Amino acid sequence: MNSSSAFRALIAIVLLLAIGWKVAIPADDKSHVKDDLVGFLEARHFKVVVTDQFVNDAPIVRATTESCQLHVARLTPDGSNANLIRHLSAGAKRSFVVFRGQVYPRQPVFWTVLDYLWSRFLRELGLVRYISPVISVAESTSCDAERLPWGELQGPARTS
Repeated sequence: MNSSSAFRALIAIVLLLAIGWKVAIPADDKSHVKDDLVGFLEARHFKVVVTDQFVNDAPIVRATTESCQLHVARLTPDGSNANLIRHLSAGAKRSFVVFRGQVYPRQPVFWTVLDYLWSRFLRELGLVRYISPVISVAESTSCDAERLPWGELQGPARTS
């Protein structure tokens, strides 16, 4: 076997392994974010409605109590849909972002992109099952939703 045919065989093997790897890794299931949000908010006595408005394949969740209204949606790691979510939750007095259980006044884009890339790499290795969500919360003035225990939303580490 000469070097040209050996190189071609090596390229074919690498290509088959790469395609096989992609097929073997399941797609990221984003529905867990919605289910976790609904459970988290219902446990805090919110009446939760999952709307038919979707942003990046994720619905906007509306949660209400007698004195509070929340609009909750998943942001993209790079923040590209932040303006759309702000538009869809117009009328809210305040907003903030929840990322890895911490509350931020604005999305920390550098950290969310870095975490997305790292989580995606670990997910492809089979070490984690889900990529950390970035959540936008818009609230009415009487909510004080920043004080909710958002760290509990992360739940236990999700492995496969």
